[in-house]
Amino acid sequence: MSKNLSDYLHYAQSVHKVNDRYKIVDCKELLVLEAVLGAYINQEEFAVLDLILQKKIASQATLHSVMKGLIAKKLIKTETSKTDGRRKHVLPTKLGLNWLGDHADLLTNIRKK
Repeated sequence: MSKNLSDYLHYAQSVHKVNDRYKIVDCKELLVLEAVLGAYINQEEFAVLDLILQKKIASQATLHSVMKGLIAKKLIKTETSKTDGRRKHVLPTKLGLNWLGDHADLLTNIRKK
């Protein structure tokens, strides 16, 4: 087997271990967490409505359920907008940022090989 294929499989297994450690078991959770982290890294405001409009991930009801699960796992949080009290922003928590850091470390380690 080529080294690239072997490296990929090792990386994929490592990703699954990290996700298991953070109790991420559903691809929808992963997509929502990545959307929240992407907006945060790009310094973009990301509201609950923005998440609901991500119809490619899931239906509105499913997205609310996934979001509640990620909040319960302390990977994301919501904060009421200071300019419009009707809007809630979705942000990563320190634990959510740690998850991203763990994945970045995996990628860095693969590149060093």
